[in-house]
Amino acid sequence: MTTLADQIKRALGALSFADIGELSGRRAMHAALNPNQVPVPNPQTSQKWIALGIGTTLPAHVMVYVIGACRRMQANLLLVSRDPMQVRELLVEHLPELDGIYCETEALTKDGAASVITALNLHHGLLFAVSGTEDDPLRPLLRARRGPRSPVPIVLVTRKTAEKPAQKHQRAIRT
Repeated sequence: MTTLADQIKRALGALSFADIGELSGRRAMHAALNPNQVPVPNPQTSQKWIALGIGTTLPAHVMVYVIGACRRMQANLLLVSRDPMQVRELLVEHLPELDGIYCETEALTKDGAASVITALNLHHGLLFAVSGTEDDPLRPLLRARRGPRSPVPIVLVTRKTAEKPAQKHQRAIRT
């Protein structure tokens, strides 16, 4: 039990932060009044996720894009695949780049768009999904005009093609 002197000190300390209360939210005011307590973030509301569909292959340019997006957005990586053991084998060469990014594998139990949508809906804070190969589980959601649609935007990552130089338009000059 705290003594009266400790309660008075705490109240005077709270008065010094009185004007902050109008600008701060409930959590900031609680943190100012209780500096010894460490707030525990709620994992379902404070985490951002980027989903990556993985088929039989995992191209390097897709991983470069996803790792860069995760770093820029400070997001975790959700790996959606039908075979979680194959995901481990495909990620081995990218492990040094994935340092500091939390990865979680979501194994699909059934084929089809409905199981993919269910897996995407299980993760709150999902920003977008990335599809990079023809056989990844997210690819059918790109072509869905009728039927179930993805709850998040899907980014299609392809290999950058070399552009042809622009043809110069020549003007006929009469002399």
